[in-house]
Amino acid sequence: MSFDDYDIVVVDSDEEFLAEAKAIFEGGATTARTVADAQRLVEAGDLDLLVLGPSNAHEAALESFSLLLELDSDLPVVLATGTITAQLLRAALRYGLRDVIQAPFTAEEIHQVLRESERRSKRRLAAPVAPVAPIGPKAGRVITVASAKGGSGKTVTATNLALLLARAAGPGKVAIVDADLQFGDVCLVLQLEPKLTIFNAAQDIDRLDNSLIDSLLTKHVEGVSVLAAPLEPAFADEVSTAVLIEVVSRLRERFEYVVVDTASLLDELLLSLLERADDVIFIVDMDLPSVKNAKLALETLRLLKFPSSKIKVVLNRSNARARLDEGEIERSLKMKISASIPSDGLVPASVNEGRPVVLSAPRSKVAKGFESVAALILGEVAESAKASKKRWK
Repeated sequence: MSFDDYDIVVVDSDEEFLAEAKAIFEGGATTARTVADAQRLVEAGDLDLLVLGPSNAHEAALESFSLLLELDSDLPVVLATGTITAQLLRAALRYGLRDVIQAPFTAEEIHQVLRESERRSKRRLAAPVAPVAPIGPKAGRVITVASAKGGSGKTVTATNLALLLARAAGPGKVAIVDADLQFGDVCLVLQLEPKLTIFNAAQDIDRLDNSLIDSLLTKHVEGVSVLAAPLEPAFADEVSTAVLIEVVSRLRERFEYVVVDTASLLDELLLSLLERADDVIFIVDMDLPSVKNAKLALETLRLLKFPSSKIKVVLNRSNARARLDEGEIERSLKMKISASIPSDGLVPASVNEGRPVVLSAPRSKVAKGFESVAALILGEVAESAKASKKRWK
């Protein structure tokens, strides 16, 4: 694939960066130094790609360039920068950029962006125009389950929580999304064999409607609908943050509760999911590495101005032998522990059997621990409904 077939503009005030970019594009790119220069080029004709250089890696510049998307809403814009931070990723997402890549970038990375843009255009042309229903006051509640360390019990908590919410709300009212795109285990824990996954949603995102969503969901016998992670880790790269956010938004229009299981990685995807969640169940295991990672993650969220009122800290394996002092954990995290789940051999047995413990041993202490997590959500919903009634009296 030659760059001669594309109209590409590279924007930066650094002459050295522009020279390096032109070399990568083998001369098949136009350079600009300011937003005004780039605007004239956008207005002059249909561009295939706008690449912003490192001097634009700050919020003010990204906001200025986002105005160009009003001239061409389909224009893919990517930022190339030497240092990629969570704050920068969030800003890029907020202002409509397609991607943030490491500078110096490679020709293959740009080819990938162009290929993805072409796939989007083809799907858009082939797709029927369907109105997008606005999220109204009765939109479902999104609960994102997260932790800062693998093996902390996120998936087990998410699946048991979803089943308990389904018990309270009724069949067909709860969905669970496996957003651990590489190594998701929701279907394994629930002993389900999905035929379609979120990868298929990414392939048909421009035709996503209720009928397509229904075809992607795998139904559990207890009335929970599951959107599975891709079947192969390699497929994870095909599911962008924008796709996952769109799918969750669609699901919240149809279900009372949407539980999102996540990977233990504080990246653009997780930050975007957290930002759109109504509640965050943050799992902390009863060991020093888990507490240390949780402290770092929560401090990062505070720096990003994430509302702490959304976060419910849940202590997993609270009766473990290497018991830490709960008060010390709370002081370290600067947050109260909202619920605790005891350690129990019933849990690994339930995972092996594919029958979550709230179903296999509902009277056990560990099942009661999961019920205390569900109560955090159900109690908040009840309080919200009560407050709403008072306002209308």
